[in-house]
Amino acid sequence: MQFTNARLILPDEIRRGSLAIRNGRIARLSSATKPARGADALDLKGGFLAPGFIDLHVHGAMGADTMEASEQAFRTITEFHLRGGTTSMALTTVTAPEADILRVLAAVKPLHNRSVGNGARIIGVHIEGPYLALGKAGAQNPKFIRNPEPGEWRKYLRYGKLVTEVTLAPENPGSIALIKALRKNGSIASAGHTDANDEHLVPALAAGLNQSTHTFNAMSTITKRGPYRLAGMIEFAMAQDEIMAELIADLIHVPPILIRMLINAKGHDGVVIITDATCGAGLPAGTKFKLLGVDAVTTEHVAAMADGTGLAGSTLTMIEGVRRVHQKAGVPLPVAVRMATLNAARQLGREKEFGSIAVGKRADLVWFDDKFRVRGVWIDGEMKFRG
Repeated sequence: MQFTNARLILPDEIRRGSLAIRNGRIARLSSATKPARGADALDLKGGFLAPGFIDLHVHGAMGADTMEASEQAFRTITEFHLRGGTTSMALTTVTAPEADILRVLAAVKPLHNRSVGNGARIIGVHIEGPYLALGKAGAQNPKFIRNPEPGEWRKYLRYGKLVTEVTLAPENPGSIALIKALRKNGSIASAGHTDANDEHLVPALAAGLNQSTHTFNAMSTITKRGPYRLAGMIEFAMAQDEIMAELIADLIHVPPILIRMLINAKGHDGVVIITDATCGAGLPAGTKFKLLGVDAVTTEHVAAMADGTGLAGSTLTMIEGVRRVHQKAGVPLPVAVRMATLNAARQLGREKEFGSIAVGKRADLVWFDDKFRVRGVWIDGEMKFRG
């Protein structure tokens, strides 16, 4: 198959031309705008063709939640987000009892690296909590927050690379051992829902901490101890090159000026766009839902805790996150796309497989127009959605 008359979004530029697929892989890039003779061609009419988006942090959509641990829930979630340009995603848990987290891992295992129906590929499970700071619980249920114990987390890591990431508070007793185990497993060790200062974070970094969860949200900032200042997680994430910064790109969790500050600090390779979408994504404003006992409600632009005390994840899609970062925060489009694709692939250690438009990589592609409407999505060269 051949895509013609496209604006190909490469990691550093947009190039007019065509792209050919063979056996589910990108076979050829060309500056030609017309199809080769005899090719099965699709004219994109000058539309953008980008690598499929990779969402490292997504809980649900359309009333379905990862914690349901059912194939039907996973289908609902992945099909909704695929229509927003996501071709690979990590289903994300919330702070919960051990048995509930194990139930999710067991349900996802047979679907690992597969798509269900016309949904995005499930690349694994991001375990967000339960090893968080009580003072930064946010929309996580504080009833289930606890310190990491090897007898528990070793059960999770028996699933190997199915565990893409664990979010934890590095200041909690036992966190350093877990960070080391995660990195040995090939998983991301991400600091989030944390009150840590640099006294906790320096040893965590040495142990392998390599990401910050939904940066700026539910994390510590500068504090004073007598006349002396200590950096919090926000400052640490911006200062350390080893830390990839997750960004909920709805402009509500993080306003444009802070997005620009983050990108200025981290550079184009140091930020990864996520949705952190909860089960309210895709539902009308005013819809009530629960996050494992925490009451929440959708608003016009976000999900919030029902008591008004904070946000409860987003209702975002990846295409909308890319659009907002580009149009509202002034980030060049190839950079915004890289933050939704290649940067995430590198965190997963899978950049040779997907994450950019390059010969030999999986043909995971999203076609969208100037108004950022998704027109088509392909996984391994197979069309999954046509808008």
